[in-house]
Amino acid sequence: MKIIYAGVISTGSVIILGIALVMPIFFSPTQLLPVILSFDVVDQTNLPQWCNELSSVLKKYDIKSVVFVSGKVAQQHPQCVTDFSNKIDIGSETYDYVPLTSIQDYSQQLEEIKKGKLAVDITGNLDSKLFRAPYLTVDGNIYSLLTRSGILADFSYKQQYNKYYDNKFLKFDLFSYDGTETSPTFIQGLSKNNGPVFIYFDNTTPTEKIDDFISKLKSSNVKFLNASDLTGLDLTVRRGWFT
Repeated sequence: MKIIYAGVISTGSVIILGIALVMPIFFSPTQLLPVILSFDVVDQTNLPQWCNELSSVLKKYDIKSVVFVSGKVAQQHPQCVTDFSNKIDIGSETYDYVPLTSIQDYSQQLEEIKKGKLAVDITGNLDSKLFRAPYLTVDGNIYSLLTRSGILADFSYKQQYNKYYDNKFLKFDLFSYDGTETSPTFIQGLSKNNGPVFIYFDNTTPTEKIDDFISKLKSSNVKFLNASDLTGLDLTVRRGWFT
């Protein structure tokens, strides 16, 4: 896997890290294809029903995955945070689910990210260290903003994810696919040596279709991971009991 420095927060010389220290843990002698299913809550048209149904689907198949929720949704529909088991990583995606690039002031960008994370954390009684930018739009401030917000992993890009390590963000390859436009058969045919596969849905997708997708994909040689598994970091620190 190719590792590229995505952002350096501190000044000074860059220390070349050993591969063993930064390599994600998805490599396995079993040679299963590492797959992360991601679910974004992008509007409120079918909430909280969609979150309730999605939680039931994920429990039915007993798989790991990731759910990203805006701070406002977390406050108005707590079930979109609290209904998910401890196998599911919970990430934030700002407070108002607005493009960060539409906010010109750095301090306002920072407030949007911090406020979103705080709302998710309070709602779920957890510490979420995982982020995905609304509409996948970011600017050059993103690494500084995430560092100052206590976020350790970023999934705001389609071809990479960013992991915070040794005072800097590192870039790792990621193969992302829209689950509504990609078949399980296609995913099953991917090479297990290419790297992790990230499949994303949002709450405009009926949960029946998600159920069918997982059913077909689960029967193949894939290993479902959450973001904590992929990065080797605890990205959803739960302070209470979650079933």
